[in-house]
Amino acid sequence: MRLLLALFALVTLTAAAPAPKPVEVIVTRHGDTFVAEFRFPRSQPAWGFFRSSPAAIDGKSWRLRSWQVVTPGVQLQRRGKFDALIATRGHVPRKVRVRVTPFTGEVEANYVPAMRLGGNSFALFDGHFSVFSVDRAGLLDTLPYSFDPSQVGDSGTTIRFRGGSLRLAGDVDGYRGGNSEGTYALYDVPHPILRSGVATVLDGDLPQWLADDLASYSPRVFETLTVGLGSSGVTEPTILAAWEGAGREGASMNGGTLKGLILMRFEGESAQKPLPALTDLAHWFIAHEASHFWLGQSVRYTTPLDSWIMEGGADLLAIRTVHKLDPRFVPNKKLNELLRECASLADEPIGTALERNEHRAYYACGAVFALVAENANRGDFQGFIRRLIDESRNDRELTSEEWYAALDRASGDPKHSAAIRALVEHGSPDPNVALAGLLDGAAIPYALNAKGVPQLQ
Repeated sequence: MRLLLALFALVTLTAAAPAPKPVEVIVTRHGDTFVAEFRFPRSQPAWGFFRSSPAAIDGKSWRLRSWQVVTPGVQLQRRGKFDALIATRGHVPRKVRVRVTPFTGEVEANYVPAMRLGGNSFALFDGHFSVFSVDRAGLLDTLPYSFDPSQVGDSGTTIRFRGGSLRLAGDVDGYRGGNSEGTYALYDVPHPILRSGVATVLDGDLPQWLADDLASYSPRVFETLTVGLGSSGVTEPTILAAWEGAGREGASMNGGTLKGLILMRFEGESAQKPLPALTDLAHWFIAHEASHFWLGQSVRYTTPLDSWIMEGGADLLAIRTVHKLDPRFVPNKKLNELLRECASLADEPIGTALERNEHRAYYACGAVFALVAENANRGDFQGFIRRLIDESRNDRELTSEEWYAALDRASGDPKHSAAIRALVEHGSPDPNVALAGLLDGAAIPYALNAKGVPQLQ
């Protein structure tokens, strides 16, 4: 009896053990610079930054040129693939202060650390403050950039912003560990333009014609998608558009998506006046990224092998949305571009395209697969996706097996999903023949071009 009681007490104590405390980071604005105070829950010799992608301009650490550690006994170093706070002797102090001069350049395969939004307005991405600990600094030299957080001391990071007029855009629950999407803190930004529940935050220096177009077009995209797909679950979708200046010739745009947020950056001399090509690019981008509020946020994939569901699906949703809002847009022209691109990439398994740095296969071939699903669902791809989302409400995860099963139900014939599965898992020695067979099976009219690639009529 004593032994049983002792064992029960041990189990009770183990179950009641408190969760590890997160790292706390408080970021405070001081004019055009910021101070980040890291409060660590335990003593460690080094703390690495999850997001340590180098600057796009030269492949070197952007932190080392814009962050300055002011706490004695700590250095900011580049170790292997990671930036890290490393103790000069022993362990890193439990409180470390870093002076941050905002870095506004592009970062390889990651979010821009900071943006100026006209006047004294700044946007600061919190994900770049999230850290993990290691028992010895040398581990950072060999740790791969994509690693299992359980390999290191990851208890999560809580970010708080202070100073100035402040609002958050994106994942307002804050950054949690290495796999959360994060948010932008908007310091002293102009009030957003609110239309149909969509907030458009515009750089005060953005050319007026572009600002007017974004504020008008973005709500229409979300209205169109919501009618067909139902609510995305985001209470206030936000568009954040920054102007990078007219110092370069021509015009360009880049951006990305976070939970609840579409980020866009424009620049170039030619963008100062209305430019139809830039308008079309911006409209496509908004429609594709807005589609991810459903395919990617309402439901997500469980493995990168299923990226084609999200990216290809978002492309077809964007094609149908842009065409509905702009009759000048020719859907088959875009779909034929995707067919040609898929034909050039489908000789290897679509599911493993990322390993070959061929991520465009997820978009191109995924859109072709989505086209087959649309046809099986009597031309209603939004309805196909809406049912998938509704069926995945509990775990919010959408797998390829669930997608295949939905296609089988819509078509009544498993041959379609079998043909798609073969391309996803194995690729094809002759992608042109495989794609033609896929379109034939779905009764989608096409003709072969001079290179034998199927093209829609």
